[in-house]
Amino acid sequence: MPLNWSPLWLSLRVAGIATAGALLPGLWLAYLLATRAFTGRKAVFALLALLLATPVVILASILARPAFLWPAGAAAGALAALPFVALGVRTSLRTLDLAYGNAARSLGTGEWRIFWRVLLPLGWRPVLAACAIAFARVFAEWTIAGTL
Repeated sequence: MPLNWSPLWLSLRVAGIATAGALLPGLWLAYLLATRAFTGRKAVFALLALLLATPVVILASILARPAFLWPAGAAAGALAALPFVALGVRTSLRTLDLAYGNAARSLGTGEWRIFWRVLLPLGWRPVLAACAIAFARVFAEWTIAGTL
């Protein structure tokens, strides 16, 4: 009896696309939350906590009312993976030594270049761990939803 591998490949595809889709917005949010004080900061934390508590299947059903297709699942997975990436990377950015960023800033380096060339290479391990946790959550929940 041959195994049907298509549900596994579908779950891997959805989780991979969702993690990749959450990486850049998550890095941007983490950088903002770690380095800036702005007016809607508590609202952003509340929205991230809400996304953290909502299952991927419910997000996908909200995004795709008439048809439940895998691109809607990937978009919902990206929303579900965003809090893991943003909050995990934020914690690592806050623990980095700010002297490196200040030294680069004193030499005339822009903020985004400081992030990409100084802060991200110093904290790449927590970024990788946050992406792995986000991938695992989306993969597990999408696999469970696919078997129902």
